[in-house]
Amino acid sequence: MISKHIPFEVEASRVIDLLARQIYQSPLALLRENVQNAFDAVRERMQRDTNFAPKIVVDVQRETISISDNGIGMSLDELRRHFWTAGSSSKNTPEARAAGVVGTFGIGAMANFGIASSLMVETESARTGERTISKARRDNLSLREDCVEVQELPTTGRPGTTITAELLNAGSVSVEQARQYVREFVRLVDVPIFVNDQLVSQATIDDVVPHFSAIYRDSAVDVQIGSQLRASCDLSISTNAIIRICLGNIIWNGNNILGYIAAVSGGGNIYTTRSGFGLAMAPISSAYSFGGIVDLQVLEPTAGREAITSEGIQLIQSMMAEIDVFVSERLSKIEQCNSSTPFMHWVNGHGRYDLSGKITIETSNQEDISLQDAVALSRQRSVRVYGGSDPTVIKTFSSEEATLLVLSRTSPRRQCQEGYIAQFSSIAAIPDKPTVVSIEEGLGLTGTKWGVAFRLESIITEDYFVDVNVAFGEISHGVSVLVDADGKDGKLRIILGSGSSNVSTLLQVYETHIEAFRSLAKDFARTVIFPRISNIVPSSTRQGAEAFIEAMRRKRETFEYDSEEQDELPSIWEDYREGRISLESAIDRSKYSVRTNVQYVDVALSVREIVPDLLENERALRSDRDQQPTQWSAEAPILRTATSSTAKLITIDANEPDLSGYRCFIALAPRAYADFGDFFTQPHSTSVVWGGQKALFIFIHHSGEFGIYYDMQTADFVGEHAGGGSTRSCTIVLKDKIYIPVPMAIQSSFIPDPGVRKRFEIKADLIRTGLSKSID
Repeated sequence: MISKHIPFEVEASRVIDLLARQIYQSPLALLRENVQNAFDAVRERMQRDTNFAPKIVVDVQRETISISDNGIGMSLDELRRHFWTAGSSSKNTPEARAAGVVGTFGIGAMANFGIASSLMVETESARTGERTISKARRDNLSLREDCVEVQELPTTGRPGTTITAELLNAGSVSVEQARQYVREFVRLVDVPIFVNDQLVSQATIDDVVPHFSAIYRDSAVDVQIGSQLRASCDLSISTNAIIRICLGNIIWNGNNILGYIAAVSGGGNIYTTRSGFGLAMAPISSAYSFGGIVDLQVLEPTAGREAITSEGIQLIQSMMAEIDVFVSERLSKIEQCNSSTPFMHWVNGHGRYDLSGKITIETSNQEDISLQDAVALSRQRSVRVYGGSDPTVIKTFSSEEATLLVLSRTSPRRQCQEGYIAQFSSIAAIPDKPTVVSIEEGLGLTGTKWGVAFRLESIITEDYFVDVNVAFGEISHGVSVLVDADGKDGKLRIILGSGSSNVSTLLQVYETHIEAFRSLAKDFARTVIFPRISNIVPSSTRQGAEAFIEAMRRKRETFEYDSEEQDELPSIWEDYREGRISLESAIDRSKYSVRTNVQYVDVALSVREIVPDLLENERALRSDRDQQPTQWSAEAPILRTATSSTAKLITIDANEPDLSGYRCFIALAPRAYADFGDFFTQPHSTSVVWGGQKALFIFIHHSGEFGIYYDMQTADFVGEHAGGGSTRSCTIVLKDKIYIPVPMAIQSSFIPDPGVRKRFEIKADLIRTGLSKSID
């Protein structure tokens, strides 16, 4: 047998298209790539020579963009090996890392040609003094022939680099767009950076996380923040319990980490930087919704530049969990904790009722007293506690010789009061339990009530894994639902008040519209019953959370891509079959494509078209639902698992009532649906933050032990300004789609105009908030 060799060829234009789609979604990204390279060059020169004034200048014209720096520059050899060669980086050296460079991937010049028709690089090396100018045109690029023109120039003694790109589409980047875009990621850079003569950098930490008038201030050089975190710390708390914390000289798990953390409660967005250069928002869960800046040298950007690695996210999340504990313990020592709802939620969530001493409780004469003072008083005189609001009871048990404490009617203050009193005193409670005047259950139920009870029992068992018996009765105190732990056969008994409006509606719909009843019963179980039994749902515990994660892993099946969502996969493997790329390259690119799922949205359907009865059901149950826990609490999803949908976006018309404050819902991308769909069938809380071209959705399991982050990036700006924070959960689960809610503030960025197809790049992953066991 005679063997022979045939040439391996690569079509340069095809490789460029693939690379450009992976790295850039819009011409603006060219600015990020080249400004980052300029910043790294300046940092490297600063490491060698502090006697120069660093500067980066961006000039945006209709047909060209240029980026100039006076950094380290490149020799001819470096220019050839690192700039004009994709995949090779000069920054993976101890010297570069010590300088605090940001990029280490070696994207090179080629990616610029996804946007530029030609590229010119003029550079002078501070190391060798060589000065060169090199040029290449997209149309002449070849991987088989020399196509970059290089000229050697006389040395000027002024190191640095200027890159000039001629745009494929003239006018595709405006000066104002460029300023806004560049400012987002360089505002904290200490090097002056100008966009068309306007400074966009050198903001200070105080500009981003400003000081305020503080009632409490504590600064220390070396503080044990938590079991793994030590740092110098500056902590401020305002009169209305706003918290500002700054950490420096950070030691994590015994290792020094160069950088700082500066955050303020209620800020919503954690923005990550490295040496001041913006990386991405981080999907971090915090009891206090801390927002601000995390600048750590260990943070690494992904190849797409718009995210940090999952290891970085987990590091920040672990640090933030320890910061939450530290802040809560300090806040508990001052009276301002009494006005902090996040503090009370944290106390309840972690069972730290020992920190509730300064939270107040009302007395029968309508005066407030701190819990620690109330407990101290109980050692001197008769003190009792009452959980109701009946004025006759209050008057009966109040006297000059005895003090009556009246529990708050709202969460989470009431839970803190009950927890502290139970832990630190023997104060007796005055019974104020609703009384069941009459009851119908089991064989004593009528046909209608039996049918309703049977359906609700099935739903609660299937959806929440709690065995219950449902009964009907007359309940005092105007209570519509009463949970009785002492039911028959060891089951929980749920008694529905027959006279309440919600229950009456349920019975009536069962008799007249049995098809509509099925979904109404689902919604009734979710909005009325679940909040009253959430603490005993098995998955609400740490052990339940671990078991659920393992079950979710086992249940994952082989995933088949919707051809419309495959994006680059077909073209990558077509290139391999045609011999244009190697098998190794095809595998690497496929891995990236799988990891970064792509979703296209070109039309929005109405919620009413997909789930016709949903809005009516929510309207019927809204009065009761609005009395349930606040947006901080986890809520069960809307389940319609018998309903199918092909829509990727569903909306509610302006002339109809909104759904828990939303009018727009987007389906999970297919990869995320396959990997994490089971998570969304569980009760969870929701946060959404946005900035630049991305929105981050953060869902936390109702156990508080783990969550999902869902990162969506588009070519357009999401909202006029960065924003977001905690919001109400309103996930809709169908047979083959899961819809997550889009806040009204940014819904216009998700709803396509007629004839327009929106493209989103999706990244999703698990995040740990409390589990010591790895769940990555």
